Amino acid sequence: MVKKIVIFFVVLALWLLYFFIQKYDNINNLLFKYPNFPIDFAWEEMPVDSKHFSNTEKFDREFIVTSNTLYQFYLYIKRYPIYVPYIEKTLKENKMPDDLKYIVIVESALRNDVNSTAWAWWIWQFMPDTAKQYWLIINKYVDERYNFEKSTDAAIKYLKTIYNDLWNRTLVLASYNRWENAIKQALKDQWVNNYYDLYLNEETSRYVFKILSVKYIIKNYLSHQKSIDKLIWESFNIPNTESIKVGKIDNLVEWSVTLGQSYNNIKLLNPWIIWDSLPEWDWDVKILK
Repeated sequence: MVKKIVIFFVVLALWLLYFFIQKYDNINNLLFKYPNFPIDFAWEEMPVDSKHFSNTEKFDREFIVTSNTLYQFYLYIKRYPIYVPYIEKTLKENKMPDDLKYIVIVESALRNDVNSTAWAWWIWQFMPDTAKQYWLIINKYVDERYNFEKSTDAAIKYLKTIYNDLWNRTLVLASYNRWENAIKQALKDQWVNNYYDLYLNEETSRYVFKILSVKYIIKNYLSHQKSIDKLIWESFNIPNTESIKVGKIDNLVEWSVTLGQSYNNIKLLNPWIIWDSLPEWDWDVKILK
């Protein structure tokens, strides 16, 4: 009897293993199909001539690394509907290339809790000085880098400013990662005029290729979205909310209860509120409808 039970569980385990391997292979084959050339970012083609012999290898490296973090990619996809549609809309309103939306995936994997040791925070990984320059409020009460809509608007204005200075999309990406003045100095020092001819620190030299790899994997996902969504269950969805104007709030818990809202939801919907109070100002606070 014991032997039969053991055999049953071994067979069950093997069947489950087979099921998950098949599921993984199905998703892997759909998501990580190698793109055809030319590969481009915002209509700027990645050069693959003999002068740029290393570009294919650099892209390949990032594509393979991204392909081998499938669990992380599941989470990109699941978070995608929460953040990316607003980014797409704002880019379109500002007449900026849609491809710039991939920056946030490389910067933060669309995670709302990412903080770097260099004090770059949230999905756009804004540094404090840059955030303040683009009118985001940062003080002991609030940090509007955590306000998704405001930080997205600020990031796109920042990207537009860099582009108006450099007139090159991949240099915009490099500047977002490294710092605009550092990229301009590197261009000057090396007597070149584009990203693909620059010798840079490892992080920035990989940055554009990371974004390219994410772009083409996302494109594979979107072309097989229904099939993949069935395999990974549901994506995360935006809750039904409304924004209300408030002034000073002395006690956020008490204020939440008077509105029939939970303190937990108020904090989740408004991660930019650091403490349990707000100073006098004209604030937009999200609440559940």
